[in-house]
Amino acid sequence: MPAQKNISPDVLYPLSFIRGARNLPALTYEKIEAIDMPEPYRSLLVHEGDMTSRLEAHQESPIKVCRLRSSNNGQLYFREVMLQTEVGDKPTEYGAIEVNLSALPEEVRVLVLKAQQPLGGLLNDHRIPYSSAPRAFLKVVPDGPIVEAFGTVEADYLYGRSNVISGYNGEVIAQIVEILPPL
Repeated sequence: MPAQKNISPDVLYPLSFIRGARNLPALTYEKIEAIDMPEPYRSLLVHEGDMTSRLEAHQESPIKVCRLRSSNNGQLYFREVMLQTEVGDKPTEYGAIEVNLSALPEEVRVLVLKAQQPLGGLLNDHRIPYSSAPRAFLKVVPDGPIVEAFGTVEADYLYGRSNVISGYNGEVIAQIVEILPPL
């Protein structure tokens, strides 16, 4: 993917930004190649689509947002979240997102700020054309804040990705770090 304006060179951004604001230590991780991603993580993470539809198909349930923290300066909206199944509140993803609010129609901005539905689902529901471009695949050592978010983690490593969602005009809609629970 060609370098785009406003994309952070830090593949953990915006999670690294949120952790820094919370005075948390840097996350221990390594970048891995897509081919080295074990299943079932590979089929859930290695694609150019949205995570919402993949997680809903895998969990056989609609997915909802559980907002852990958020901030909004009117232009950019940052959110640390846990995605959960609508039935049973099963954790399906931990992550952070930076949304460029000006890249979205007003009605979608309002829904993003409500923090009830994942961005991918909103873009799909409102037929907003976008592309998803994974920047890196991650092998993450779960630390206290991640274990706290998931409730429990019985694994030495978790897997995730750093992703950029862009509109049809190339404008960055969101930067996202997505980490899956043990599967």
